[in-house]
Amino acid sequence: MTGWVIAGVVLVLFAWLLRQALPSPRDRQLERLRTAARAQGLQVSLRPETPTQTGDRLRPGGTERQEKLLRPFYSLPLTGAPRAPRPKWQADYRPEGAPVPMEPLPAGWLLRPGTLVLAGAVLEELGPVLAAAPPGIEGIRADGGQVGALWRERGEAAEVEALKRWLETLRSFHLAQRVRTADAKAPL
Repeated sequence: MTGWVIAGVVLVLFAWLLRQALPSPRDRQLERLRTAARAQGLQVSLRPETPTQTGDRLRPGGTERQEKLLRPFYSLPLTGAPRAPRPKWQADYRPEGAPVPMEPLPAGWLLRPGTLVLAGAVLEELGPVLAAAPPGIEGIRADGGQVGALWRERGEAAEVEALKRWLETLRSFHLAQRVRTADAKAPL
């Protein structure tokens, strides 16, 4: 009888270890999304973001986060674009609303212009682009070499296609912008 108990415990332990080694359904979905994105020319990476950047300052237990969180970042490189200096800027989406709404940007979007020149119709052009963001976009990062979005991965390949079309629109906006220099007027 003791031998059967030991054999049963070993089998349960082996089955548990095997289950831990296999990917979960969510892991398989993420792999499908990321593979589809790479097949369409998007670059996929996990970017460390501090809790102040992500808005996730508190853990589920109520204690404050100190560590950086890894966020999925889907981006398009600026290959083939003229070698002009490009602005570095970012925008974050907070569903509860930005602390100070930036008209004419859609509600919830907070723009950190960096070296983006906020002159003329820049905000009027950026507003519709942000309003058309696919579901799950948490932020935008743009710099001299790429433009991309922090995306809460969801759905299947159709959502990746929609994300790519939106990133292409965002890239067109980014390539049309100027870099703010020290002698330029201060941002709005």
